[in-house]
Amino acid sequence: MAEFVYEGSRYDTNSGSLKLTKKDKTYIDISLSFVPNPVTGDIPVLLNERAINNAIKNIVLVTPGEATFFRDFGSQTNEFLFDMIDEVSAGLLQQEITRAIKFCEPRVTFDPVSSKAGYSASNRDNPAAFSYGTDVLGVSVEAREEQNEYEVTIKYRIVGGETIYRTNVLLTPTR
Repeated sequence: MAEFVYEGSRYDTNSGSLKLTKKDKTYIDISLSFVPNPVTGDIPVLLNERAINNAIKNIVLVTPGEATFFRDFGSQTNEFLFDMIDEVSAGLLQQEITRAIKFCEPRVTFDPVSSKAGYSASNRDNPAAFSYGTDVLGVSVEAREEQNEYEVTIKYRIVGGETIYRTNVLLTPTR
């Protein structure tokens, strides 16, 4: 059995069939810790879902106007941290985070998976990735009045992929 791979397609000589395959995109960001690798001395890079998770956390935690040359980047989450922590504020915070992610992060979608979705065994080693068809994508905010904080859970898909990723952020007012 011989297979020839040519720019995203496979041709099987035995069956005479042509199968189109899609090459996954690779997303690379630099780590904002700027701590160099002790061996190579290079700044560490974040790949794929780690890069996007880091970008989402930055969107949630950065106030618009705070990032140089990107005055619209970020969200107004800090406006809600000093209000009463209740379900109404949690709902407004959820809308603001959803708006900010949709506006600032084009690599992410909250649309459901269009094809059949089941558990993806290839992602069982990645605790941030799972692929169950019943999960609802989007932002959920839980108000914790006693701890004076919000727990934000963001479930999303990378555009063009079927795997669902999750990231959590705890929002507390600074002391």
